Amino acid sequence: MRKLWVLPFIWIAVTLCNNDATELTDLFGRISSPGFPNPYPNDLLMTWNIKVPEGYRIKIYFTYFNVELSYLCEYDYVKLSSKGTDVAHFCGKESTDTEKAPGDAVFYSLDNKMMVSFKSDYSNEKEFTGFEAFYAAEDINECEKNPEFCDHFCHNHLGGFSCSCRSGFSLHYNKKICLAKCDDVVFKGTSGEITSPDYPGVYPKLCRCKYSIQVEEGLYIILKFLDFNVEFHPDVLCPYDNLQIFAKGKEVKLCGETLPEDIEIYSNSVEIMFITDDSGYHTGWKFQYTTKAILCPAPILPLRGYFTPVQISYAAGDHLSVSCDKGYVLLEAGRTITSFTTFCQKDGTWAKNIPDCLIVDCGNPDEIDNGTYNFGTVKEMTTYNSTVQYECTRPFYYMKDGKGLYRCGAEGFWEDINSGSKTPPICIPDCGMRKPGTAVRIIGGELARLGEFPWQVYLNINNVRGGGALLLDNWVITAAHVVYSHYDMSKIIVKMGIISTNQTNYVKSIPEAIFIQEGYKPGSFNNDIALIKLKNKVPLSENILGICLPENGKQYQISHLDSDNHVGLVAGWGRTERVSISRRLRFVEVNIIDHGECKSQYAKIDSHHTVTENMVCAGFESGGKDSCSGDSGGALAFMEAKSKKWFIGGIVSWGTEECGVAKQYGVYTKVINFLDWIEQTIQSN
Repeated sequence: MRKLWVLPFIWIAVTLCNNDATELTDLFGRISSPGFPNPYPNDLLMTWNIKVPEGYRIKIYFTYFNVELSYLCEYDYVKLSSKGTDVAHFCGKESTDTEKAPGDAVFYSLDNKMMVSFKSDYSNEKEFTGFEAFYAAEDINECEKNPEFCDHFCHNHLGGFSCSCRSGFSLHYNKKICLAKCDDVVFKGTSGEITSPDYPGVYPKLCRCKYSIQVEEGLYIILKFLDFNVEFHPDVLCPYDNLQIFAKGKEVKLCGETLPEDIEIYSNSVEIMFITDDSGYHTGWKFQYTTKAILCPAPILPLRGYFTPVQISYAAGDHLSVSCDKGYVLLEAGRTITSFTTFCQKDGTWAKNIPDCLIVDCGNPDEIDNGTYNFGTVKEMTTYNSTVQYECTRPFYYMKDGKGLYRCGAEGFWEDINSGSKTPPICIPDCGMRKPGTAVRIIGGELARLGEFPWQVYLNINNVRGGGALLLDNWVITAAHVVYSHYDMSKIIVKMGIISTNQTNYVKSIPEAIFIQEGYKPGSFNNDIALIKLKNKVPLSENILGICLPENGKQYQISHLDSDNHVGLVAGWGRTERVSISRRLRFVEVNIIDHGECKSQYAKIDSHHTVTENMVCAGFESGGKDSCSGDSGGALAFMEAKSKKWFIGGIVSWGTEECGVAKQYGVYTKVINFLDWIEQTIQSN
C-alpha cells in the first residue's frame, strides 16, 4: 500500500457546541474541543462526521487530551464511531484500569466514515482544557484486509483494488469471481478420469461445466468416485452446488461430503453437469469411469435343444445358434425353420426370440400302388422314430426291394430302416403263376381252363386275331408282325382274363403306344418282337397275371437238350386241325427242336425265310402238335424248375402254311436275345 502524503496543508479547526453536527469531507483536518487550549464549557454535545472517498479509511490521532475523568467515562468523554460501532471511548488524561485516554495511539475508521463525538456534563469542579486531534484519509489495502475479496489475484491501488484470474479463467462482471472456462468435454475412451475444475483445489464459483461420456454401442458405463466434497444443505437437497448425472431420461443430483456409491449406468452415453453458486470453498470431486459390455438376458434353453456356443453370459455382439436334438426341428412363429442364429444387440436385447424345438412329424406315409401300410404304434403316430410296415397285395404283387419297414426319420421323411431310402417301396406284379390244369387239344392240343394261362392276351386288330402275353401289369409282349403298321390305337382290341372269345366277363385295355424292335423288317421274321404299352394298369388276379421274363442264367436256357428247358407250352385261339379258328383258348405242349435240324429243314422247303439265331423251333418230328395261324404273338412258356414260375422263352412267329406237319416246325422269336431292348423300352416309357 502506498501512504498518502499531502504537503503543504492547512489545518482546519472546528469548534461547535450544542450538538450541532459538523460535516467534514476534506482528506485531512483538525478537530479540537471548544476554546482549546482554554477550558471547555459545561453541558456540551458536539459531533464531527468525517467522510472521505470510498477506498480510503480515516486515520485519527490526538496531540493533546485532558478531559474530566469519571468512572467508565460517564460524564465527559470523546467517542470515535464507524459503521455503527464504537471504535474508542476516552476520558481523563492518562489511562486507568477502567478508563482509557488516547495517548499516542492512532485510530482508524472501519470504512470511509467516522463520527467523532464530544460530551461534557453540566458541572466540572475543575477546569479541563479538552483535546486536539488530527485526521487524514489513508488508502485501504483491501487485499491485505480481506484476501477473499478476489478469487485468485488481488491488486491494491489508491482508493480501491482490482482482481484478476489465472489462465483458463475469466473475471465475472462483479470483478471479483473467477469463472472457469468450461468447454463441453466429450470422453470417448472405454475408461478415464474426470475431476471438478481446479481439483484438488477449491472449485470455482458460478460454474456450469458439462461433461459427456460417449462410448461405443454395446458398452455401459460405471462411475466410481474417489473423492467428493461439494457444498450442501442439511435440510434441502443440494440447493447450492451440485453434480448432476443424466442418462436414459433419468437424473441423479449429488452433493455433500460422503463418497457416493458406484453408479452403473446401463447406457453407452451419459451427460454430467457441475453447477456452483457464488459462494463457498470446497475441493470438489474426482471419479473414474470404466465400461463393460452390455449383457443380454440369459437365454432359456428350449426343451430338446442346445446352444452354440455355450457361455456363462452373452454380451452385445455375441452370436447364439440354437439347434435341436436329432428328430426335432426348430419352430419359430408357428413355422419350422432349418437353422436359427440370433445375436445380442447393443441395447442388451436379443435380436430374435429363441425358438422352440418340435418333434419331427413325417405326416401320413405315402400310399403305394397295389399295397398298403400299417402303423407300428397303436395311436398311428407319425412323429420321429414311429414306424410303418408296408405290405404288397399278395399273391399277385411283391415288394421289389427291402422288407417294407419304414421309420419316421430326423429329416421329416419316412425312411427304409435298412437302406435309408426315402422313396416308398414299389409293389411290382408277380409273374408266371398259373392254375394247374388238364390237357385238351389245339393242333394236337387241349382246351385251357380259366386262370391256367393268366398271361394270355387276346388281340383283335381290324378283325385279325393275334395273341400276346402280359408283362407286369401294363405291358403286352407280342410279335412285331402282328401290330406292324397299326398306329390307330382305337382299332386294337385288347382282352384279358378270358378263355372264350365270346366271353362277356373280361378285362379290356386300351393301348397307349406300340414299340417295334428296330431290327424288324416286314416280310422277314427276324427280330419279330414288339411291346404294347397300356394306358392303365390292369387289375391282377388269379385269372390275369403277367408271365416272367427269362434271365441270363443256366436255368433259363432253352434247347433240345434234356438238361435245358426243352419242353414248352403254347396257347392261343388260332386254327385247329378241325376248324379254321377256335373260340376257346387251347394250348399244346411242344418240344424244342435242334436248331441246326430246324434250320436245315426250312432251307429245303422255304427259300424265302431263314431260321436265324434270334429264333427257336418247337414241335415234333412226326408233326401233330403245333401253334398255328391266329396264335401269332402268343407266348411259348417254360417253367423255371426252382421257383416253379413260368417264363416266356419264345413268341409265336411263323411256320409253314400247314400246321402240325411232320418236320415242319413252328418258329418262335427267341426272347432272351432281346432282354436289353425289352428292359430299356419299359424303363424309358
